[in-house]
Amino acid sequence: MPVNKSSFNVKLHIEKQGQGQPFILLHGWGFNYAVWQSIVPELAQQYCVYQVDLPGHGKSEMCDYDLPVLLNVLADQLPKHAIWLGWSLGGLLAMAMARWQPDYVDKLIVVAGSPCFVAKSDWQHATQLNILNQFIEQLQKDVVGTLKRFLALQTRGSDTAQQQLRQLRQLLTVNHLPHHDALQAGLHLLLHTDLRPELTHIQCPSLLILGEKDRLVPAKMEQDCQQYWQNLNVAVIPQAAHIPFLSHPVAFLKVVQCFI
Repeated sequence: MPVNKSSFNVKLHIEKQGQGQPFILLHGWGFNYAVWQSIVPELAQQYCVYQVDLPGHGKSEMCDYDLPVLLNVLADQLPKHAIWLGWSLGGLLAMAMARWQPDYVDKLIVVAGSPCFVAKSDWQHATQLNILNQFIEQLQKDVVGTLKRFLALQTRGSDTAQQQLRQLRQLLTVNHLPHHDALQAGLHLLLHTDLRPELTHIQCPSLLILGEKDRLVPAKMEQDCQQYWQNLNVAVIPQAAHIPFLSHPVAFLKVVQCFI
């Protein structure tokens, strides 16, 4: 997938903190840069941390949610030779950057992310198709309600689910609500993207962090993923659901630092 380097004139909102090697943080569907606030202070002691609002989220402008376009926008505004950490949808984009823009990604960390989010006959440990289709349908009627239901699904199963849910609802209001088109396009990207055949082309050191109790990206996906990505490192955070950096920040940061 070649990336056209011509500018699409899309301005991303990026919060930058600290000094050192660039450390890129990409949030998941429906969120913004503020979701990382529990781990940025420690990371910024060693790295120059870039908290990115994905297009149509937070304060970033909207663009076409075609994968080559998204990679172009990220490549135009972020430094090379960085550590990339992507959560959920952000993890999918970080994987794609490592595949098609290897000069940008020195190390790759995917959190509660998958090369293929939808369950298939040969990919059982993933989100059921009907769940994503329900969110797409519900978005047409009630954006805020759909986002709140998605928050509940992300925290379900965690030992601190109620506390996380309160935090997430607060973080959701830190910036503007995501653009409706970005929410719809992001779900369609999750629905239709399958990077499994591309994983063998990712050469940088890579880590997959999963939550033991995750209902969206089950921890058992690790075994399926390693069939395609044999040099992958995997860590499972006990008792965590879909947002281990929020629910278990100490354990999460320990895993990240050991990998780096």
